[in-house]
Parts: sequence; structure tokens; C-alpha cells
Amino acid sequence: MAEQQGEVEVHPTARVHPSATLDGRISIGAHTLVGAGAVLTGDVTVGHHSLVQCNTVIRGTVRIGNYVHVYDLVCIEQGRPASVGGSAAEEPDQSVIADYAWINHGATMHGSRLGEGAVVGLNASLNYNCRIGAGAIVMDGAACPVDFVLPADCIADGVPARVVRESITDQDRIRVMGLVPRQWAEYAGKMQEGG
Repeated sequence: MAEQQGEVEVHPTARVHPSATLDGRISIGAHTLVGAGAVLTGDVTVGHHSLVQCNTVIRGTVRIGNYVHVYDLVCIEQGRPASVGGSAAEEPDQSVIADYAWINHGATMHGSRLGEGAVVGLNASLNYNCRIGAGAIVMDGAACPVDFVLPADCIADGVPARVVRESITDQDRIRVMGLVPRQWAEYAGKMQEGG
């Protein structure tokens, strides 16, 4: 059984690997999978039919929606408090990941928000208070600076990241990622119902 401390609520149909750590106020939804070595600590909610893969760390107050894919070695943290300790944040940062979002291997998010169906690519990073719109893609290895805003259905790339394409379609997503992330997340989430 996974190491559990605090107020931990795991839906009976969810699967949590025995080597995962759940510490704090943790809620895991129906048909969600938490993989080997994952650490969820703080006040973390993961919706139904989602995936939190191996050796991922989710820390602080983090809200993850339904049919979300968080792949191996991802780090997601709450972010900065407001106006203390040198923080420039006027309001506390929040990590909120909407339904059907996709965070690929090795990505890092600090107090940032992903819109529905948004994608963060391999080893990409979102510094404090980034806002990634619905259906938008942060390309592999891109580095989004503090307070970066990527509008819906746009692609950001580079270090530092900048908008390189607007008004993308599912055909663009297939060219960039080899699939439509939202559709794959829903398909894979439903496959988790089979055990």
C-alpha cells in the first residue's frame, strides 16, 4: 500500500502504486492512476480518469482536472505567496490544470494554470504565474518566463518562450505531437476503467 499521511481520500476504482507517497489533504478521483514513486504532498486534488505517472512530484495547493495526463518526472508546485519574503506576486500563485490537459515527461510548472486541453511539452518549464490557454501547446524544451500568457490555440516555443503560431487546429496538433492530446487523454482515461 502507498504511504499515506493526513486526510487522504482515494476513490475505490483509482489505482495508487504501493511506492507512491500521499501526504496531506489528498483526493484522487475515480479510475485515476498514480504511478510508482509519485509524491503528492500538500492540498492536492486529482480528478477522475487522470494519470499521474512515475516519479512525479506535486506539491502545495494544486488542482488537477479530469482526463489529465501528467507523465514521468514532472514537477508541479503551488507557486509564490503574495507580497511576502520578496515575492512580487500581488495574489498567491495557483497551480490549476483543467480537464484534458497534458504535461509531458520532465516538465516543470511553478504556480501556473493550464486551460482545457492545453499541452506542456517534454522538459518544458513554466515559471511563476504562467497562463496557458485552452488547446495551446508549449513546445518541448520551451521556457516560459514569469507571468507568460499563451492565448488559446497558440503554440509557444523557445528560450525564452514566445508565440510562434496562432489559431492551431487538430491537424496542427497531429503534426506537432503525432496525436490530438485531448482525444488521447480521453481514450486512455477510459481504458483505465478496465483495471
